[in-house]
Amino acid sequence: MSNDLTVLKLGGSLLTDKSKPYTPRMAVMKSVCEEIRQCINDELLGSLILIQGVGSFGHPPVLEHHLHMGFKGPKQLLPLSDTQSTVGKFRAMLVEQLQQADIPVCLMYPSSMVVAERMKMTRYFFEPLRGFLSIGMVPLLGGDILIDSVMGFTVGSGDQLAVLIAKELKAKKIIFASDVAGIFDSDPKTNPDAELYSEIDIGEVERTVEEMGKSTVIDASGAMKGKLKSLIPARPLLEAGLEVSILSMMESGNLADYLKGNTSTSTQIVSR
Repeated sequence: MSNDLTVLKLGGSLLTDKSKPYTPRMAVMKSVCEEIRQCINDELLGSLILIQGVGSFGHPPVLEHHLHMGFKGPKQLLPLSDTQSTVGKFRAMLVEQLQQADIPVCLMYPSSMVVAERMKMTRYFFEPLRGFLSIGMVPLLGGDILIDSVMGFTVGSGDQLAVLIAKELKAKKIIFASDVAGIFDSDPKTNPDAELYSEIDIGEVERTVEEMGKSTVIDASGAMKGKLKSLIPARPLLEAGLEVSILSMMESGNLADYLKGNTSTSTQIVSR
């Protein structure tokens, strides 16, 4: 596997309006796909795996039907099927935009290759992922409902998946693209004086989470706090040289600027 692999997580807050159920940000999605294509053309990105947050297409039905609580009985099965179908329609929107940007995307499902135990991904088979990546495809995975050996099923976090894939495929970078520039000391959407953390030591994540203000939007994956906590297992990877950053792709050019070395408008996760 090439050591130039980047895992790019396109957050649900970026691709959808999480305050309005089932609302895609089509203009943002188109811009994001075009910028990814340009970064590939400019050789700022080599091998690439995309992970898609499901945002307002996944969190509302998951919470409504308590799917994040695990399997409770057969009455959940049709809602689970409906949720997968709804999320599938959103995935198709992103696939179409990627294809229109001439990106050879390969849609894949974590539920077909990952098993969890108490919400933690413990068993996985990534050979198909490696294979499509090796021939030049750009695999696209996303948040999914996974079989859980204890809970029956569970919500599989795209953030957790990004770390797992980076570990197993020896990625060089994980980039979390969101609708905000990184981690702030309070919610920048409600506090104009919120300050951006330029760096967060992986060893200080728990303290940072305690200091962060509560997000104004409830979701099933824990928003930025959940993102930070999902990075705790990545500490050995950071110590071995993995680069992890959080940035906004709401405006075109931010990803390219970051890949060119400008980290001033992002949060870097480091291990000192």
